[in-house]
Amino acid sequence: MIEQLRPPMKREQFSDLLARSSVMSVTQSPLIEVLQPISAPGVGGGIEFQMREIPFRTHLNLRGDPNDSQFMNCASSLLGVELPLAPNSVTENSEWRVCWLGPDEWLLLGLTAQDVLAEFRNQFLRFHSAVVELSGGQTIIRIGGHAWRDVLASACPLDLHPRAFKPRQCAQTVFAHTNVLLISVSDEGGCEVIAVDLVVRRSFADHLGRWLIDAATECGFEFGLPIE
Repeated sequence: MIEQLRPPMKREQFSDLLARSSVMSVTQSPLIEVLQPISAPGVGGGIEFQMREIPFRTHLNLRGDPNDSQFMNCASSLLGVELPLAPNSVTENSEWRVCWLGPDEWLLLGLTAQDVLAEFRNQFLRFHSAVVELSGGQTIIRIGGHAWRDVLASACPLDLHPRAFKPRQCAQTVFAHTNVLLISVSDEGGCEVIAVDLVVRRSFADHLGRWLIDAATECGFEFGLPIE
């Protein structure tokens, strides 16, 4: 005997079911099991490498025509900063950091968590463009200290010397078998790179964090609380 199918659930019934459900959505860092506050001196007794996560920020991928002046003006108006046109360059203000990924592609990083996807999509509808939400699929690991270049150089093919990797620059590369975006972090005067932000996919963040821990053991490391 074939069991009679239930009638489809109405939208109001479904919303009420969700409201009464015991299942809760909890935002959790992909590095929760790796980056515990800890420090360990190196073979020389010092600490030359620091690492902290910058979680729960806004990550948006923007595609558009850089030759369309109206599109470029719209982006500048929304972000308060111009989209960079030079390869591997970065523009930023107090709210956004914009990284060049390709001739018609940019990564928009909000310095705080911002719910702006719907607004951005509405504004860009009249252009041949696309805005994709990446916030839940990526995180940022900030590394610094005197030995950050040495630690990265052990598994990164890029030239990270100050003459090559400068302030307000970014670079896409493979690091420890993981695709990452490196973004330079400058001092207050914007003259020297003092740290690097690694933008990594959530599914690879745990691997990358553990690899950095192992690579930094010799020089001494410190892992602080996440940057709010």
